[in-house]
Amino acid sequence: MPLHAENGTGPGLGLGGGSLSPINDTNGTEYHSSSVYASSFDYQWALSESFSALLILQETGGEGTMPSKPEYKYYKSGIIGLQFKVWMGPLFLGVHGGQHYLTWIESMSSYSSIKQAGGSGYSIGFETGSGWYLAAFYDKSGTFEFDEMPDQRVEGNRVLLGYRWK
Repeated sequence: MPLHAENGTGPGLGLGGGSLSPINDTNGTEYHSSSVYASSFDYQWALSESFSALLILQETGGEGTMPSKPEYKYYKSGIIGLQFKVWMGPLFLGVHGGQHYLTWIESMSSYSSIKQAGGSGYSIGFETGSGWYLAAFYDKSGTFEFDEMPDQRVEGNRVLLGYRWK
């Protein structure tokens, strides 16, 4: 079976959702209270017929409950990093890593400090010859250390439906 990662070279945009949420790093309490939205921008380069590399910018967010700061009702997290994919025809397996961020939001003009930590994850999906793709991701960040809130990490799954321009 011929492998064609180069067919997907170019920018891609994706939208989706999932269960990626902030979790208390000490006791495992999850702080999300709604489904999570997800958005993604990436640029993919073919390294060979079997491998590709991507610069990824992904963001998720949702409603949450922070017991120590009840005024914070929403959170936003994301990753800026690199992903490497192995292609088997239109199917791919990927691993990624980079810098995650997390912030809690009270209103459009009031939010907690933006904390950063490294993290990694993996993905599986497929991309059609026309540019449409469907992918599932698992992510786990390192620990975000907050002054006024418990230390947290972001962990969970997300699914993206997107399009890549060639």
